[in-house]
Amino acid sequence: MLTRLISSNILAMLAVIAVILGGGWLLALYGTGFMLAAYEYYNMTRLGGHRPLWIPALVLIAALSVNASLHPQLPFDFTTFILVLAAAIPPLWELSRTDHQGFLLNWALMLLGVVYIGLLGTYTFRLRNLQDGAALLFIPLLGIWLTDIFAYLAGRLWGKTPFFPDISPKKTRQGAIGGIIAGTLTVGILGWVFGMPVWASFLCGVCIAVLTTAGDLTESLIKRNLGVKDSGTLIAGHGGVFDRLDSMFIPLAFAYFFFTVVLGYR
Repeated sequence: MLTRLISSNILAMLAVIAVILGGGWLLALYGTGFMLAAYEYYNMTRLGGHRPLWIPALVLIAALSVNASLHPQLPFDFTTFILVLAAAIPPLWELSRTDHQGFLLNWALMLLGVVYIGLLGTYTFRLRNLQDGAALLFIPLLGIWLTDIFAYLAGRLWGKTPFFPDISPKKTRQGAIGGIIAGTLTVGILGWVFGMPVWASFLCGVCIAVLTTAGDLTESLIKRNLGVKDSGTLIAGHGGVFDRLDSMFIPLAFAYFFFTVVLGYR
């Protein structure tokens, strides 16, 4: 527990500094984090007996992060270009091989990593590049962190009823409820303080907290299907980098579209 607490505090401090400074600092921390998470994901697929093209995938994920962190971005739709490459490279590479067993699944696994980690990860930088971007990134990030923290604490203190035991046996409904309440209140109150309408800030809070819980379960589902317990051991007391970032991909993408489409931030 002490090791977990120390590493959590160090990571949180670095994350807050990167959000405040933005630019290259944010890219250095989160871009590196996405690359490490992607490496762990592709390593899990290999442990599960699959062979996706992981090196090209890592290059494409890095390119997505760098492009999204630029402000303004490149003068053409570089994101779509990267996704086209991710879809095109595996079948082209397959033409040079004679053993095509497992090709379709390997193709899908490569694409999943590029889209889930690479594309969804870009919304971290897209949020920061909005006007008042430091606040617009920090609000959902803090909601995500506190959803995770209070889900863990509530589960430890009051957890009795299993929550999706076929996916993650240790998670409980009481923990999930505690995390969702904490995340909702965090985003709702911070959004209201920042000047968002009360209804919008709390609606955003509910969605962020629920999607955080869903994101955590998504990674558990990936690990269970691949027969892997943890994505890695890099972070003391927590496991792998993917284990720590898994819950942020979907919520941050949602936050970007909520802030830009619903509330009109640019």
